[in-house]
Amino acid sequence: MNRYALRAAAPALLLLLALLTLSGFSEGDTPQFKVWAPTNTEKVMRDQPFPGGEAAAVLTLEAARNEYESGQVIVKAGTDGLRKLQVSIGDLKRTDGPEKIGAEHIELFRQHYIEVKTSTTAAYPKGWYPDALIPLDGMLTVEAGRNQGIWVKVYVPKGQPAGVYTGELLLHETEAPVRVPVELTVWDFELTDESHAKTNFGVWGGPIQEAHGNVQGEEAWRYIEKYYWASVEHRLTPGYLPIPDADIEYYATHAPKYINDSRVSAYRLPYYRTADGEPDTAKIKAVVDRLRAEGLLEKAYFYVGEIDEPTAAKYGRVRHITAALEQAAPDVPHLVTIQPVDELVGDLDIWVPSIDKFDPDFAKERQAAGDRVWWYTYVKPTHPFPSYHLDDDLVGTRLLAWMQHDYGVEGTLYWATTQFQKYASVNGTYQYVSRDVWTDPLAFPGANGDGYLFYPGTEVGVDGPIGTIRLEALRESMEDYEYLWLYEQRLRETGERLGLDEAFPYRDAIRPFYDRLYDDIKAYEEDNPALVGEVRSALAREIVAEPLELPAIAAVRTPADGSREVTVYVEPGASATLNGSPLALAAQGAGHDKFTATLALSPGAHEIRIVVTKDGRVREIVRTLAVYETAAPHAIALNEAETAEDVGRFATSTVRVSASNEYATQGDASMKAEFRANVNFPNLRLWHAGTGFRSADWSAFETVEFDVYNPGETVQFYVKFSQIDGKSDDSFMQYVRAGSAETIRIPLRQVGLDLTRMRGIELWMWRQGAPVTLYFDHFRFTSAEPAEPMTP
Repeated sequence: MNRYALRAAAPALLLLLALLTLSGFSEGDTPQFKVWAPTNTEKVMRDQPFPGGEAAAVLTLEAARNEYESGQVIVKAGTDGLRKLQVSIGDLKRTDGPEKIGAEHIELFRQHYIEVKTSTTAAYPKGWYPDALIPLDGMLTVEAGRNQGIWVKVYVPKGQPAGVYTGELLLHETEAPVRVPVELTVWDFELTDESHAKTNFGVWGGPIQEAHGNVQGEEAWRYIEKYYWASVEHRLTPGYLPIPDADIEYYATHAPKYINDSRVSAYRLPYYRTADGEPDTAKIKAVVDRLRAEGLLEKAYFYVGEIDEPTAAKYGRVRHITAALEQAAPDVPHLVTIQPVDELVGDLDIWVPSIDKFDPDFAKERQAAGDRVWWYTYVKPTHPFPSYHLDDDLVGTRLLAWMQHDYGVEGTLYWATTQFQKYASVNGTYQYVSRDVWTDPLAFPGANGDGYLFYPGTEVGVDGPIGTIRLEALRESMEDYEYLWLYEQRLRETGERLGLDEAFPYRDAIRPFYDRLYDDIKAYEEDNPALVGEVRSALAREIVAEPLELPAIAAVRTPADGSREVTVYVEPGASATLNGSPLALAAQGAGHDKFTATLALSPGAHEIRIVVTKDGRVREIVRTLAVYETAAPHAIALNEAETAEDVGRFATSTVRVSASNEYATQGDASMKAEFRANVNFPNLRLWHAGTGFRSADWSAFETVEFDVYNPGETVQFYVKFSQIDGKSDDSFMQYVRAGSAETIRIPLRQVGLDLTRMRGIELWMWRQGAPVTLYFDHFRFTSAEPAEPMTP
């Protein structure tokens, strides 16, 4: 992405250690292999070159107590290859005390590479990607000139004293060993077993049974349970409990083992149907009543597959099933995978949009009314949205939990972690068939790696699940969420000391951390994987700070593009400075004084230093404020939709367009667009320099914008960008609520195309069961400088 990087200098100790490793070469006259220790937020492909210069071979880790932390070391074999590379690691010993983290808490894995032959998106290439993590016990073989990744996972026990622990990873072929220094910082706080974000990461039993020898009955359930607990151990609770549910008494007797485990965040209740496919309210009520009597409903919810991702044609069925569930179990929430829509308000309790359909304002509106909001990702959307896809970056995977906490999303859903089969056409009918998961990365059409985060261990001598790099990134992500949750609790403790009530915007105090990592859900620094660790370290330092000696909270808001409002709440009588200049007292409350300042900032990273003092006590707060591109002040006309000639520049065969005097946002007219029913992909296109618009070079503009009014029910459509050579970016989904007007604004920096060679834009929908009418107006670019209109 064309964005700035926010980087921190490496500590001097790490630089010294890097020098002591002889740049990762083996100790001998002829190097047999090189070593590199990238971050745990990178996928290093099998044939990927090492970074330029001398790659530091130092494994640096940071973790709280009761946390897993991972790192990786990449070995690149020399011209002779490696036939028996021995890998080992010993205890990590505290530098300023007798304590240690024993080797029994450290696991080593060999990264398994799988070939991507058809890329999910153009953003990432074909080739051999690391994925499965196979327990490493013995020696490695590495082909000449190729990489072999070694994954290191450390568990920091509860109660472990804080401090710096050091050790080494030993790599030994036939000559003197290479010693890779390991440094683990243990932060002085502890994560709870409980996860404060709910999850539903589906464990499919059928593929597990097939992969483990077509096991049946109780043996099949034992294998399913192995995958269930493996997921829970990664802070990803599956949906269904791993027990049969046909017999209510059996289910209710065995369910407490899972429901009462503090690590289990939520569970999906069985949904029973009658012989004619209707909700079996009597049986549903029976299981709910049984669980309620045992006090086991707090984590429960319904999720009915029949109405998964319902279209408007299924809204009636959603209401019908909701009414039945309300009758049988009025105290259990009903989850439906759909973006909040006005037509279903009041008909479900938990809204679950895919991340590209997430509307923060509508979500907050529903939460204020008592509903809950989760989200999910699956085959779609693809890059530049975050994903769990095999051929995508790990940064987006890692950041989804940060975004979840930022937006107040309460849970995450993922359709399958164990789909070891393949959805393919057999005699013209799509069905799941057998697949070699170790060589074929495509379980479902459209996205490599989608539908599975585990591998079956049968082929590598493991009688159960094998994890993946993607799964470890998700665990790290969920642990990051716990850091954010814990920091918010610390802020609330300080706020209580200062007399701040629940109305205080605590997320504004966390805002600088979010802003350093992303601009929005599809604009993050994927090319700087180290940034996640840097921001996480800064957050950890804030958690361990001791604010109660001199309590203070700094919150940051964005009142307008290019500015930041900094508000500091302190103990009465304290003084505060910002970058050395005194802050003026803005207000006084019960238990606190309030200082504010508004800063005008250019795009980039800006460090601010707040110093609070009182009676010889000092509290220092350092923040890095990330400022992205500001709004461009000049509007450049593209198509004003004023005349029949303007409207006629839109090419279409599936949408009836005409000039209208209704719902104009500028001038006297708008474009009325009637999307026809029962046709595939109804669309209208503004294409071709010289006819649709003046020039194919859009590189000088900041955004493309237009206004739309929706007189009917909530509607979804896409804005697709195309290059002259046919390449396209179709990742810009739009929602317009019933009876509302919206301004669609798309930053052109997010369009993954050559902006100097643009073919144009297309507005399209999925097949509709009924006609859809929208009114469009005032198509325009924005620019930092004045420019000639782009009308032809």
